[in-house]
Amino acid sequence: MSLAEAMGCKWAHAVVVVGLVLFGLPLSPGTARAQWNFIDVTVAAGFTYEHGFVNGPFSSPRHHMTGGVAAGDYDNDGWIDLYVVRGDIGPNLLFRNLGDGTFAEVGAVAGVAAQGSPGETSSGPVFADLDGDGWRDLFVGGLRGQVPLLFRNNTDGTFTDMNGVSGITTTRTTFSAGLGDYDLDGDLDVYLTHWGESVAVGHSSESLWRNDGDFSFTDVSLTAAAFPRLDFCCGSAGLDYSFSPSFADIDNDGWPDLLVAGDFGFSTILLNQRDGTFADITDSSVITDENGMGSAIGDYDNDGNLDWFVSSIRDLDGVSEGNWGVSGNRLYRGLGDGTFEDVTTIAGVRDGYWGWGSTFADYNNDGHLDLFQVNGWGDPSKPQTVGFYDDPSRLFVANGDGTFTESSAARGIIETDLGRGVVSFDYDRDGDVDIFVANANVAPRLHRNDGGNLNHYLAVKLVGRAPNTESIGARVTVSVGGVSQMRELRAGSGFESQDPAIAHFGLGSATSIDSLQVRWPSGRTTELSAVAGDQELVVVENSGSACGDGVVDPGEACDDGNATWVIGEGCDVNCLAAILCGDPNNDSKFTGSDALFTLQTAVGSQTCALSVCDVNTTGGVTAVDALFILQVAVGQPGDLVCA
Repeated sequence: MSLAEAMGCKWAHAVVVVGLVLFGLPLSPGTARAQWNFIDVTVAAGFTYEHGFVNGPFSSPRHHMTGGVAAGDYDNDGWIDLYVVRGDIGPNLLFRNLGDGTFAEVGAVAGVAAQGSPGETSSGPVFADLDGDGWRDLFVGGLRGQVPLLFRNNTDGTFTDMNGVSGITTTRTTFSAGLGDYDLDGDLDVYLTHWGESVAVGHSSESLWRNDGDFSFTDVSLTAAAFPRLDFCCGSAGLDYSFSPSFADIDNDGWPDLLVAGDFGFSTILLNQRDGTFADITDSSVITDENGMGSAIGDYDNDGNLDWFVSSIRDLDGVSEGNWGVSGNRLYRGLGDGTFEDVTTIAGVRDGYWGWGSTFADYNNDGHLDLFQVNGWGDPSKPQTVGFYDDPSRLFVANGDGTFTESSAARGIIETDLGRGVVSFDYDRDGDVDIFVANANVAPRLHRNDGGNLNHYLAVKLVGRAPNTESIGARVTVSVGGVSQMRELRAGSGFESQDPAIAHFGLGSATSIDSLQVRWPSGRTTELSAVAGDQELVVVENSGSACGDGVVDPGEACDDGNATWVIGEGCDVNCLAAILCGDPNNDSKFTGSDALFTLQTAVGSQTCALSVCDVNTTGGVTAVDALFILQVAVGQPGDLVCA
């Protein structure tokens, strides 16, 4: 594979710099529209499948809960792709984003068209780079006998089933997964939820799986004290009602904590003790959601602290016809020290019917996070739940003062399907955030955002040091006119779902930001100033190496006609040669990780084993080639052709 392919390059002039690198991909401006709204483009975009079960949708309550969708750029072409699960009526599907507003289904070709036996089903998929090669791998949960699946990205559009070596052998029902580096050892660990499973005293809940490298994981739920709260109502074994797990730094100490939405009053807050263990600090006088199912995390009030939305069940007549609560959703405002306050009523987000997947995003680019929630439950023939069967999805639009206005119908989202998973992502890269809903027992929905890009925006991707190449857990903060917005990157889960790890900021009428700060998982920070809006930026973490002479002045910029690059501190020819010629992960192939993300130990090696960007056609990539690339970087003329 060429360096250009690894980078998703589409231009003739290219720049590679190591240290701090920031590059922007300007996105096409949207057509001016009189009104901001959403348009259903499901069929036009290529989504014609349905989710369902051979024996009918109501054969099992767990079947009725399943679904899900993962959003991530699995082929590194710059466009966000989708993986969806289907029940047992057909194989799971991988939709490759073609970049023209449509998707092509390639699951079988890619080797991820998983399908269990009748009654078995998948749930809660997540894309994440688990081996540090710069390519997103795929995790898929399983229900009713189907073990979780783990697929390794082969970097050529295909995947390899790694179940035989992963060590994740749980046979418990797995609804959702959240990934994060809880021990800050550089790789991503996995937290699984197992609603309805029993856990005997002294036994593991099989929730937290530590990444040991090489696609091997170890269950550390017991030693890490990472249990969700259990219901010991009915004997010596506790019932696990966990649904949606998320790693999130709720006390601002740089260590990922855990927020786990749980049914029947068992939502859990686990604070990272920074020694490989967690402490349950759930305050039941504050965390009062009765049926926590979906989860969304974001800084809705722009105070620099993470807030937590939990979807639950709201029965407008105030009477429960079954074993569920009626008081609705919760919005917990983070206080920055690991504690929360309940601001649900003040914020106006309680009424969400029978809620499931939820997601924060700034849909109108006004600088304030909005909230979207899907819902629906029950058999229409059963009087107890018929009132929830056609619940409308909810779009809570931020008013900018800590309150929200429900605006789904006003903004064109009229949807009464049985929503389960939901993702917010800019699938057409026009600068506003679109919505995909994975429904149970029917077709999905893709809602294209039209007019959200009338306001300005900035989209930020991070490239971290391997193995956490997406910098999951990093924070990006931008400031405009004295107001700051913060996003923390995560992988899953808003109930069986995953938004892509992209920090999208609405800028309102501002055409640029005053400052941008990245707090990397390593604790390092990167700061930039006066960054233009209406573009996609990629920030690459500094290697930390002292490169000696040949340093490009921080902030020096060049423009190759297709991409804007701001070159940061600390990279000379030898650094470039190491990046271009290295194989740090010893996988006998030259990958995007080798090219972009990590430094080879032996700086200044003369020839690569694989010809990637052989500018002077000597048969190998040498320091001379790296020097040419550096010349392009600082604005000297020349054409770089990646072979």
